[in-house]
Amino acid sequence: MDQYIWYLIRATGMVAYVLMFFSVLTGLYSQYAKNRKIKIKNTLFLHEKLSDWSLILVVIHVSALFCDRYVTLNWIEILVPFQTNYHPLGMATGIFSLYFLIFTMVTSKAKKLIGYKVWKKLHGLNPFLYIFTTVHGIFLGSDTNTVFYVGVNAVPMVILIALLLKKSPAQTGN
Repeated sequence: MDQYIWYLIRATGMVAYVLMFFSVLTGLYSQYAKNRKIKIKNTLFLHEKLSDWSLILVVIHVSALFCDRYVTLNWIEILVPFQTNYHPLGMATGIFSLYFLIFTMVTSKAKKLIGYKVWKKLHGLNPFLYIFTTVHGIFLGSDTNTVFYVGVNAVPMVILIALLLKKSPAQTGN
């Protein structure tokens, strides 16, 4: 049974991370398309659903930690940063990622209530969510030395950095 919990923790964390990457990718694409007057309704729907599923998997990931008997953590160690001796930096970045993801989801669902300008500024902070999540995976991932794991972390990060650094025609004056 313990082995299945370990697999559940690993799988939900990794799949949530990949879904988050695709959510970020679709979010960046929707911004690109919006600037070019391309319809983005379906892209935004996909962006939101990918985010929703990422959060669901993260909740399962965190909940499974309570069942892990190999690394026994209590709720304070799982939910409060720097309250554990088990990889404190890795755990803290995971906890910050959890709260950042919840904050992002709540502010996105309340976009009409808080206003588009406020929402856009808050949503613009999301690269930090992705960075925290990547650091969490690197520090705590049990597969960090495998080609698959490096690919799952490195390829999306390189793609996102390239997309964020790439200047749009509006920014370059073309």
